[in-house]
Amino acid sequence: MRYALLLIGLTVAATAATYVRYESLDPCDWMEQDLARQSSLPPIVVRARIRAEFLLEGITEPTATDCLSGWWEIRAEGLGEGT
Repeated sequence: MRYALLLIGLTVAATAATYVRYESLDPCDWMEQDLARQSSLPPIVVRARIRAEFLLEGITEPTATDCLSGWWEIRAEGLGEGT
């Protein structure tokens, strides 16, 4: 029972921290904000770039899972660059 409460507490804390950072629980928004921060491009260009990346992979309507996967890739690339 203690482990379940600990897991629930960690999940709530991680969700709250993510919401505070991105002001959204949508991974597509996270990806857009991180790319905009890394590239300093206008938001419309960032959205078009994300859309093009998904289209190249054959994804016409990205789901939250697709966006989460893309966001993880962006975060991994950013960590490799020291940002």
